[in-house]
Amino acid sequence: MRMHQPKRAVPTRNDHEYAMNKTFISGALALMVLAYPAHASAQQAASADKAERSLKQIAEASFMAENQAAMSKMMKDMTVKPSGNVDADFTAMMIPHHQGAIDMAEAELHYGHNEKLRRIARNIIAGQRRQIGAMKAALGRPLSEGTSSATQSGHASQDGARPARNAAR
Repeated sequence: MRMHQPKRAVPTRNDHEYAMNKTFISGALALMVLAYPAHASAQQAASADKAERSLKQIAEASFMAENQAAMSKMMKDMTVKPSGNVDADFTAMMIPHHQGAIDMAEAELHYGHNEKLRRIARNIIAGQRRQIGAMKAALGRPLSEGTSSATQSGHASQDGARPARNAAR
């Protein structure tokens, strides 16, 4: 007696296509599972890059607006009616000019990132403030006084020297 072995089905085209599709879909799913973290990370990086570019654009626009305001104020303040006193007119124009440099350097400190330029900006601020003070002192004006063209004159003593109070200014 012969044992009856079950017949093996001969794979048909549909069975072969099913197996191929199953393999393809399994491979595609595995690839998606493996690729998704990289894709998500790339999406996050792109989103962060876009946000950083947006912040940089806002900072640049703010920097330019501050500089434009400083330049406009400086130009307006430098417009003086001649007083007949060259020294007073010179300082009335130069003090706002130096203040404009201070305002622009402060904008660099607020928005800039380059340490060398930030150091230069700090030096500009310190130097321009010293020069403003020296110009005011040269005219005998207090350091807190604005840029009006009025000057103080010292009274000469009998020997022709200025009083010590005015000479120190």
